[in-house]
Amino acid sequence: MVHDFFGNKTANAYTTADSLLANPDNTCTSAIDGSSYWAPQLMDSRSGEIIKPIHMKTYYRNTDTRYPVVAFPKGLQLMIGEHESTTSKPNVSYFCKTDQHNGDYSENPPTSCPLYDGENTQFNLAYVFANCWDGKNLNPPHHGPRNAVHDIDGACPANYPIKIPQLQFNVAYSLPAGTELSTLKLSMNPTMVNGRAEPKWGSLYTAHADFFNGWPEKTINYAVENCLNSGILCDKAIPSFHETVSDDSYTRGGNFSNINFGNEKVMLTQQGTVSLPDQKKTTYFKFKLPDEKSLEATPYTGIALRLHSGNTTSENSHMLYLYQTDTNWDEGSITQENAPVCGGEHVARIWMGKDGSYRNSEDITPVIKAAWEKDAREVSFCAMTDDANIETIIGSREANLPTYLFFASEQKATAEK
Repeated sequence: MVHDFFGNKTANAYTTADSLLANPDNTCTSAIDGSSYWAPQLMDSRSGEIIKPIHMKTYYRNTDTRYPVVAFPKGLQLMIGEHESTTSKPNVSYFCKTDQHNGDYSENPPTSCPLYDGENTQFNLAYVFANCWDGKNLNPPHHGPRNAVHDIDGACPANYPIKIPQLQFNVAYSLPAGTELSTLKLSMNPTMVNGRAEPKWGSLYTAHADFFNGWPEKTINYAVENCLNSGILCDKAIPSFHETVSDDSYTRGGNFSNINFGNEKVMLTQQGTVSLPDQKKTTYFKFKLPDEKSLEATPYTGIALRLHSGNTTSENSHMLYLYQTDTNWDEGSITQENAPVCGGEHVARIWMGKDGSYRNSEDITPVIKAAWEKDAREVSFCAMTDDANIETIIGSREANLPTYLFFASEQKATAEK
């Protein structure tokens, strides 16, 4: 059987969980995803031409946040579909693109796919992987019950009790106009003829796909806790590495200048005015710096602050400015009277709106690299609004909406390996 592989560029028949983690170079949009994904090769039986995928998209989701998921265990492998099937199978479907943004899924292969833009035809094989693991078997057996099944209304059955993220895996192909899908064949296990392996091809009903987990534990735990179980749409904002804020607080002027707000669940920032000193609020964040050498094998594409923020009342958008500060403060005692100076030249900005959501700042890689060069163990920042003077709310550790020192993993996807 011949497969198209996606993701990890080093994956082969001898791949192990450790080799995936040690060599995460991949074709995906996350540089840290060392996982391997594969599906059987597609052929046009009329011409004998192998049809290469134009792309693969994989979505990770929690089907029902009432029932939290846990991270994939190291080395977990999953499979969906049947090698020898002659009929449709649950959670394997066939997709035809109908216009630039839409398409139709079906349980059985349609006769053909339309020209979605007057010139091109796109056909996808779509797989929805099981998301309830038995908690015992890392590999799906070749025969007998699988090591995972699908949830039932969001919950897992007793003999498959571990709810894991669900993968939705779409492999897309560009076809000549008018291609009859019945002529498309998928690679199967070869047959032996006179001691020689002869290629064997099956119908589209033999569609199946495999997944071999290669996500680092810290990264997949971040995705589970901060995206899948929280209901927050993270899209491609998954870190290669992250540090959670160690101290966070805000200070306030005027009659509040000697009050500490370190235990508050809400942090605020606003420029204020000379005539209204009580209005002035400044948010502070402090982080432990990871050792630079410990990240030498970690691929990241930039460093940012990722914080949960939004306007308290205003509908208007505005800019939040970030400044580097001294680290000689802690959240239990900081007040406006003793806080580090917040000002000078900003190191990054974040665009603000009314909706409270996680946002990434502009890149602060030079700041972190400069701190490493000084052998610093911590780094600190403050946040202040622009001249629009719009009060902004920022999430805190106490509210389980902490700020992160975020080593970004997003990269441009490339062709399959």
